[in-house]
Amino acid sequence: MSDKIEWIAVDWGTTNLRCFAISPEGQVINTAESDQGMAAVNEKGGDFEGTLLSIIDHWLDPGRNPPVIACGMVGAKQGWQEVPYDEAPCSPRTSLTKVNTESGVIDVWIHAGVKQSEPADVMRGEETQISGFLAMEPEFAGMICLPGTHSKWAKIVDGAIHTFSSSMTGEVFDLLSKHSILRHSVGSDEWNDDSFAEGVRESFEHPAKVLNRLFSIRARDLLQQSDKSGAKAYLSGSLIGLEMAGVLENLSIEEVIIIGSPGVSERYQTALASLNIPTRCFSSGDITLKGLESGYRIINC
Repeated sequence: MSDKIEWIAVDWGTTNLRCFAISPEGQVINTAESDQGMAAVNEKGGDFEGTLLSIIDHWLDPGRNPPVIACGMVGAKQGWQEVPYDEAPCSPRTSLTKVNTESGVIDVWIHAGVKQSEPADVMRGEETQISGFLAMEPEFAGMICLPGTHSKWAKIVDGAIHTFSSSMTGEVFDLLSKHSILRHSVGSDEWNDDSFAEGVRESFEHPAKVLNRLFSIRARDLLQQSDKSGAKAYLSGSLIGLEMAGVLENLSIEEVIIIGSPGVSERYQTALASLNIPTRCFSSGDITLKGLESGYRIINC
């Protein structure tokens, strides 16, 4: 099988590592996934090259070095090799940096991230997803949302990332639901769509009252023994609504493109629908692969 591999795509984040063997026809002919993300590799001494080879070694032939195109936190300061940021406004087809390797059996390039000086912001990995989407729809202009632990919103103008912003929504939800007083009131894994939509609308319309409304989750539980499934959904909706109030303020939005994993993308789609904003959703895995393919084309121009 190895003689059919043209190049290898690698999506290497903080938590996970995903590898794809690509044929000369551009087809995925093999995949491998590991929990050896950047954080885990650093805990074991920082051997990024050895970690990657342990996963893809059986794809390789002696004397043949297939290009490896990588994106994500692997290019961060704590990653394999720190890769400089391109500065917005810029093309999402960012520059690539060749990695210093020791084995001599792979040639590795890592996508640059994107930075913004004012207001200060950075992204690593999301620019590759944006590149993948624009490879499919090069004429698109508008807003792209990339939900996650630190959600990104990027405004696309003339095929470039014009401005973008990050929100710690996912991380704050995790902290509040697991480590704050609210953990006693949002323990159920059940979900209530009406409570979620209520949280979105209230935060979007009255963002200055969010901290008070978050404490009311606990108060209602104590005084009324409220439904905990509604409490968790309300917390999620409140934080996403607050995020959207900051991002969409004073903007005329005709459509939002959402790129992410199915579960979190559906929540953002529901939240935007409650605000009467149409959306289209795309899988982050599929779109990332298209963006990495754009990177492969850069080094083969």
